Amino acid sequence: MRCANNLRQLGLAMHNHHTAHAAFPLGMVCSASNTCDADAGAFTTLLPYLEQDNTHRLYHFDQPWFGANNYEAVGLEVKLYFCPSNRADGRIDLAPMAAQWSCPLPPYAGALDYALNKGASGSLHPRGKRVPAAVRGAFDIGPPEDSHRGVRVTDIGDGSSGTFAMGEAAGGTPGLIVRSLDDPASPAIDPETGQGAIIDQSWGAAGVGDTGHPWYGSVFAVTAQFGLSPDPRDEPMNRLLLTPTVYGGDFRPDNSAGKDYVSGYRSRHTGGCNFLFCDGSTRFLRASITPAVYRALSTSNGGESLSGE
Repeated sequence: MRCANNLRQLGLAMHNHHTAHAAFPLGMVCSASNTCDADAGAFTTLLPYLEQDNTHRLYHFDQPWFGANNYEAVGLEVKLYFCPSNRADGRIDLAPMAAQWSCPLPPYAGALDYALNKGASGSLHPRGKRVPAAVRGAFDIGPPEDSHRGVRVTDIGDGSSGTFAMGEAAGGTPGLIVRSLDDPASPAIDPETGQGAIIDQSWGAAGVGDTGHPWYGSVFAVTAQFGLSPDPRDEPMNRLLLTPTVYGGDFRPDNSAGKDYVSGYRSRHTGGCNFLFCDGSTRFLRASITPAVYRALSTSNGGESLSGE
């Protein structure tokens, strides 16, 4: 119930942003040519609508999240961003990542247990509107000038009550192990520990991993990696070994080459996950949901009929 209440508050923040800007915020703001270096995400944009004014004032929106002036803000923990069934707090130590990428990063990043609905496509093309409309979700990737101009309620052809906006993305705790991209049945190994890599993500660190660092979860989640016929490449809820979010440099915005990956939804609740729908309601979806229905609920303009299940 506390987790669902967190999502309801996030839904209220989304709609207050929509009232102020006539749209939901962009899911990921990207001024670079690839999403590994994304500037910011919707969880940062929503801070002032979540009574997080102190954190919002610390954040410099004219700089990317990894800019020196944002080190303090990005490292803060936002209680609302944690599912109580998973953890009460958490930060990601970015020092190992800074060493692996050979670039300066904030010392820490406040962690996150929820994910924005990107739909039924793992495409991480920096211009999200090029992704086929039938598989897009409630949050896109776009340039800084559009940071407040994301999806509008009137854009959701499938109806706001039939399209979810966010879902659970538990991270940072034992058992939430990332799968190897080369062998889905085997865990990816964290070079720092020599053990299976535990998935995690941050509300402020908006970028994604690359094929050489496939351990991060990111601010997005999906229900499929392709989403179209003949093989949608479904991404099941609570997958045993979890898919990391990885930018593979796929120039095809439909992800037909399968080089990009986005993590699926996962929780510490028995049998499924809580989801926030675009109308502000919350529902618990079971992991046993039919894949086609699951995909349909994640797409905003798929045109699917949900009269049965």
